[in-house]
Amino acid sequence: MVLGAVAGAVLDRARWAVRRPAVALACWAGALTGTVASLAGFLLLAAVWPPAPGHGLLDRLHDCLPGHAHAGLPWASVAGVALLGLCGVRLRHGLPRLRRTLGRRRRHREMLNLVAREDGGHPDVLLLDHPLPVAYCLPSPHRPIVVSSGARERLDADQLAAVLAHERAHLRQRHHLLLLFTDLVHSLLPWSPTARRARVSVPPLLEMAADDAAARRCGTEALAEALRQLALLPGPAGALAAAPSRDRQLGLRLARLAAEGGRPRRGFGAIGVAAALCAAAGPLALTLLALLASPFIC
Repeated sequence: MVLGAVAGAVLDRARWAVRRPAVALACWAGALTGTVASLAGFLLLAAVWPPAPGHGLLDRLHDCLPGHAHAGLPWASVAGVALLGLCGVRLRHGLPRLRRTLGRRRRHREMLNLVAREDGGHPDVLLLDHPLPVAYCLPSPHRPIVVSSGARERLDADQLAAVLAHERAHLRQRHHLLLLFTDLVHSLLPWSPTARRARVSVPPLLEMAADDAAARRCGTEALAEALRQLALLPGPAGALAAAPSRDRQLGLRLARLAAEGGRPRRGFGAIGVAAALCAAAGPLALTLLALLASPFIC
């Protein structure tokens, strides 16, 4: 549970996160997974640790201990029911929120199929007739990238290639799944500082990671100019847009592209993967050790 309280603050203060967004995203994913795992482990221990009702259940299943009564069993039963009720309430709020997000994405996709047309020059692009220059990706097995006619007119060939590389990086790295997971964890655990911070910090890092992939392929100058040209409009629910929705985000992204000097840093790295695995697996390992050391194990 400590992970859910302090991990977000540590990652938010990490100066290297902007320089290595892919590593920071791996750490955020590990911290969120570890937060959920630690809560699940706590609930499991609360259910099976004597004198909780689950203790007697495990006794009967494993025939480890003879049947017995415990003075604290009524209070433990009340606490266990309260914990299960709290989990049910949070799931009741979180799962419908996830369904609504997926439903909005599906309806937006259905609308695009009616008003947009296929781009003959790019097999994964839909062209939307609209004067505002926008580009975003909406995860789909068929033409997941949407580009407006206004963007096609305003961007030259190199800039358009950079924007498409940015959106393809989002899709290739499954950024939409991390967004959904972040939103789901926040809806389930709104009191968790890490979940609250992740909801704010993860989306800009996703854009920076896609920027790095696009800059490595097309160059920082073309990408930076494309970002300046695109309208500062938010994408639809579940979509990832190349243009940021805030001027501060645009300035930060342009500054870091300029600081890279045409040589953006590469992917996750062993340190980021190791940190993410430790954050995710640590609570599970501690829960397992606690269960092995508990009184109901023979």
